[in-house]
Amino acid sequence: MARTLKVAVIGCGAIGERLHIPDLAHCAEAELVAFCDASKARAKAMAEQFAPDAKVYTDYKKLLKESGAEAVCVLLPNKFHAPVTIAAAKAGCHILVEKPMANSSAECQKMIDAANKAGVTLMVNQSQRRLPAHIKAKEILESGILGRVNYVTGMFGHSGPENWSPTGKWFFKKEQARFGAMADLGVHEADIIRFLTGKEIVEVGAFTACLEKKGATVEDNFSATIKFDDGTLGMFGSSWTVKGTMVCFTRFHCQNGNLYVGMSEEEPCWAELHDPECRIDFDLPETELKYKDSWGVDVGSGFVRACLGLEEPYCTGEEGKKSLEVILAAEKSAQTGRIVKVKL
Repeated sequence: MARTLKVAVIGCGAIGERLHIPDLAHCAEAELVAFCDASKARAKAMAEQFAPDAKVYTDYKKLLKESGAEAVCVLLPNKFHAPVTIAAAKAGCHILVEKPMANSSAECQKMIDAANKAGVTLMVNQSQRRLPAHIKAKEILESGILGRVNYVTGMFGHSGPENWSPTGKWFFKKEQARFGAMADLGVHEADIIRFLTGKEIVEVGAFTACLEKKGATVEDNFSATIKFDDGTLGMFGSSWTVKGTMVCFTRFHCQNGNLYVGMSEEEPCWAELHDPECRIDFDLPETELKYKDSWGVDVGSGFVRACLGLEEPYCTGEEGKKSLEVILAAEKSAQTGRIVKVKL
């Protein structure tokens, strides 16, 4: 019988309910043993729905001491990512922490150091790396068929976190989140651009604005121009003020043609060659995680399999830190009006 990993969830908000917890509940290699939330009723509701025998806590320190968990998913407001991750590492638990990894470069490094010292796996939930369209896009770019990447554009926007996480008031508070749309959504673009091109972003010039989210102390719109380590240029942005259907795409303008990758079910990924001019459609990798009432991305189960040595981590702590460094540089650029070098 295959070994299973005892997993606890710390933070039972919408991202857990709609993504991580259903995935873990359907993962043959995972056993959900505990749920923790400031609201005991919320943690109890998740246990009743997904793992009736799991223990319920309101204190994560007590969970780490008593639950017998071997791994934890840290699904809390940004300001708590570092302290809870470090405590979990010291308790000997593997950790999957939501993006953005933390609120500062120093916090990221402390998390990495704690995991390394404890000999546990630390992963950051840059979930777009798990999307079939992005897996296929990486295959296309690495095949060399399109040649050198010359320019990149990316955008991720929706109507705001209040529309998918009604209780998530912390998203709009700088003291708890530090960032708004630039890290909630923009870090996804920074990460997927780095992941797909294999290039590092080394300089950023950025703007931020708060246009619609009344009372917010963070930005609801973000735009950046970027320069890569090989001189390639590009731009990406994010927004919490997009009306109607969510917008999420990345375009790669290459030496021999173009590649488009997005989250549209109708056209998630396509490439066109200009010599000879033709369009190439690709079959996407199949996924078995189209279960009801979930976003169906296998991030939690991918984490579990990595902890068990069954696959490679999809985003290590070091990788999560590099993507956050792009956002930190963008934040500084927006504040100073200057081009800022990314800390590599």
